[in-house]
Amino acid sequence: MVSMSQSEQEVVIRRSPRFLRFFVVGIILGIIIAMILTFAFPPSGEFTQLQVFGFLALICGIVGGTLGLVFALMLDRLWSQRTITTLAEHEVENKP
Repeated sequence: MVSMSQSEQEVVIRRSPRFLRFFVVGIILGIIIAMILTFAFPPSGEFTQLQVFGFLALICGIVGGTLGLVFALMLDRLWSQRTITTLAEHEVENKP
């Protein structure tokens, strides 16, 4: 015979963004922008195109990742205002 016990608990449900995904997408977009900027300007006599791309990728990647996190924080603030409070039933099955 299996006995079941139930309990109800008030829970808060809200959406939240996945911060790591926003950070990584921001970095990837920053690197793509760095690639575009590297080939948009004429080559320099002091630095090779690979060096220019490396510098720009570092700077644009950091800025892109930061902007991705800022965007995720703004979404988190927006979605935190739309919380739902409801009752959840918790059932525990006791096996002898």
